[in-house]
Amino acid sequence: MKKKATYIWVIILAIVCSFSCIILYKVEYPGRTLRQIAQNRLLSQSEENSLLAHFTYRYPDKAGLPKEIRMPVYDKAQTALCIEKDKEDLDTLNHLDFSHSTHSLSKTTICHSLMFSLKHSIQLSSLPYFEEPFTPYSGVQNELPILLTEYSFEKEEDVKNYLQILALLPEYLEGLCQYETEKAATGLFMSDFAADCVINTLDDFCNMPDAENIYLTTFESRLKELYKKRKISKKEYAYYLNENERLIKTVLFPAYQKTGDSLTLLKTGDKSTPKGLCYYPDGKQYYETLVCSVLGEDLPITALKNAFCRQLQADYVELNALLQSHTDYFIDIMGKEEQYDPLLSLSPEECVHMLQQLMGEDFGTLNMDDYPYEIKSVDSVMESYTNPAYYFTPPADDTAHNVIYINHAQTPEGLSLFTTLAHEGFPGHLYQSVTCAHTLSSFSLPSLSGITYYGGYLEGYATYIEFLSYDYAKQAAARLALNDQSSYYYDYLMYQRRICLNLFSILDIMIHYEGAGCDDIAPFLRRIGITDEQNIANIYNYIATEPATYVKYFGGYLKILECKNLAKDVWGERYNDQDFHATLLKYGPVDFFSLKNAIKAEIP
Repeated sequence: MKKKATYIWVIILAIVCSFSCIILYKVEYPGRTLRQIAQNRLLSQSEENSLLAHFTYRYPDKAGLPKEIRMPVYDKAQTALCIEKDKEDLDTLNHLDFSHSTHSLSKTTICHSLMFSLKHSIQLSSLPYFEEPFTPYSGVQNELPILLTEYSFEKEEDVKNYLQILALLPEYLEGLCQYETEKAATGLFMSDFAADCVINTLDDFCNMPDAENIYLTTFESRLKELYKKRKISKKEYAYYLNENERLIKTVLFPAYQKTGDSLTLLKTGDKSTPKGLCYYPDGKQYYETLVCSVLGEDLPITALKNAFCRQLQADYVELNALLQSHTDYFIDIMGKEEQYDPLLSLSPEECVHMLQQLMGEDFGTLNMDDYPYEIKSVDSVMESYTNPAYYFTPPADDTAHNVIYINHAQTPEGLSLFTTLAHEGFPGHLYQSVTCAHTLSSFSLPSLSGITYYGGYLEGYATYIEFLSYDYAKQAAARLALNDQSSYYYDYLMYQRRICLNLFSILDIMIHYEGAGCDDIAPFLRRIGITDEQNIANIYNYIATEPATYVKYFGGYLKILECKNLAKDVWGERYNDQDFHATLLKYGPVDFFSLKNAIKAEIP
């Protein structure tokens, strides 16, 4: 009997253990798998691109990155393997169930958003030669100088790695030229206008005199700081300085020239203006997928255009009402605009400090220790190649390294500087990026930043903040001038900005989905005061060669407003702006379908 009883207890214990293992598996496996896939994808990208890895990880050794320096080289077969990996990860994620996990809503939201990104990446890969690495205004030829000149030197090893990267850039650029050759064979090579823009940019860098050569001057200043900190000797300083100059002049610039030559040979000789994507076979389909992918929501292009048009009409009505209600006020402003902008007296640092104070009511109390930052100026040589301002996303393992760059040639002081710093800094990109990183880290959840790109969320949120900051600007101006005479003037400028961004988004659809040419868009631009023929041509060329750029800004902004209205409807009396913003920032860059589901499920 004792043996039988013991046997029964063994069976019971085995059953209990089995059930415990099943429960533990259901709880732990999905979350662990999600983290593993996200981390592996980020590591994989960094392993193949040491230049990118330097900005992705502050401590690459701890992240498990190999010491070998690499730069990606285009290979058609390797690209096919990457697509298969996307499909494999998508299938794995599709079978994960987080219903038994802690933070199940957060995990589900991030998982579904990663699936959305992978699904659209796979769809876009079926039309491989529409992607353009050398877009005239934001392509590799403009991106490389920014990354190379901002590559930080904290120890001697960083200098060595940087020089190795320089040595690998010819092969990297050669691979991109091979891709362009394949594009040309399918009839999808860029327009001659776009090619000339890229070639001219490459030539400009090659022809810079030494005193203005940013590759030489910025390297020397970074190296000098390392020498001052006694992390390299005087002899090493001299050696690295000479080695950098040798690589720039005998390796990088010849590679630039070779790239320019390759693009020249691929030109078709067609001197007409660039065409929208819809003029190419499957171009309309590609544009639809691109917009949905970048925006972060699947919706018909016609529905998106209708949303833009409704908002445009509403803003025109509001602007006209403002002008008619305060006619004498606006007559008085004419020719004296500077008197109505007290923010002209503020430095960039003062703008940020005031924004941090004013955002509290909408976002809660800010602990400045959690949001360290620097404000830097874009090098004068780079002013014509970069945006009015931009924010460098901090490394995944060091959210304390935040830098906002201001292009003073394109960002006038006053209200424009104030709203730009709101967009890029507080409570814009910088605040969003760091807040999201802290939140996800506290939940042991992976961030999708770096492995997905949701321009609609990122730029839509920052545009939402930009428009919100016009109210902050009115409060700041009232404090400085001790009156509110700037209020209506700032409202007027805000409506102008909204109408302009919205119209450019509509023109993007007209050019790439409906086939509009420069003459077709000219009447719309004249309605908002853009009458110079060259300016009209410049706007057309920009939109034609940078598809979906404006759509992610204003389309994303409208989607943020949709999310806000949804929260008000679902949360009812519990709604407040602070809770909405906290939910908006909680997951970081995600698609709007997943974000809306989270809003419905997460009532404060």
